[in-house]
Amino acid sequence: MFSNVHIVLVNTSHPGNIGSTARAMKTMGFKKLILVNPKEFPSEKSNALAVGCTDVLKTAKVFPSLDVAIGSSNINIGLSARTRKASIPVLSVDDCVKYVLSNNSLKYNIIFGSEASGLSNSDLLKCDYIVSIPTYKDYSSLNLSAAVQLITYELYQKSNIHKLITKKSTSYATTKEKNYFIESLIALMNETSFMSVKNSKSLTKKIHILFNKANLESDEVNMLLGMINSIYKKLNK
Repeated sequence: MFSNVHIVLVNTSHPGNIGSTARAMKTMGFKKLILVNPKEFPSEKSNALAVGCTDVLKTAKVFPSLDVAIGSSNINIGLSARTRKASIPVLSVDDCVKYVLSNNSLKYNIIFGSEASGLSNSDLLKCDYIVSIPTYKDYSSLNLSAAVQLITYELYQKSNIHKLITKKSTSYATTKEKNYFIESLIALMNETSFMSVKNSKSLTKKIHILFNKANLESDEVNMLLGMINSIYKKLNK
């Protein structure tokens, strides 16, 4: 169940929260956990709070950076309270659940930031969508495992209530493929002086957001890369 969904924890500072997250996941049918640069793992504190869910911890994958961790995925969804300043598309919890359940041929990462500061701006830029969990205005800080429990519960509940929409299997581009194309496009823009020192930061951000929203297929990315290579050949004649 939910074999195409990974729960990703970034820069988790307390090992107990990793164990609590494993427990929250397994109770809702989720078993795929990714840890990015955890402060302490493996840990007896994680095992103690996993309470019968240490199998989730044993199979957890650990990566040094978010870029490496999400390279093979198709869609990255970041949990963050900072949505007003972000130009990345924002989904409600309900819309997020419907989106994830609508196509089980895609590989999804649901990404949670550190306990103290959440996801950084650079982490959010790697996300295709942002989800913000509504909370009481006077105290909006959710415990990490509680946030994971809420999202996984909603997915579990809706998957049982609604019949999944089965779509024709499509080979969507992975995050790694999309990032390679974006880097190639930015290099071309620099080569042709379209991008300057003055506008490079804002243009780079807009390009990332634009192509992350596009849900490109692998053959579409290959076609775009072919166009870039063709332009280079013309420039170098």
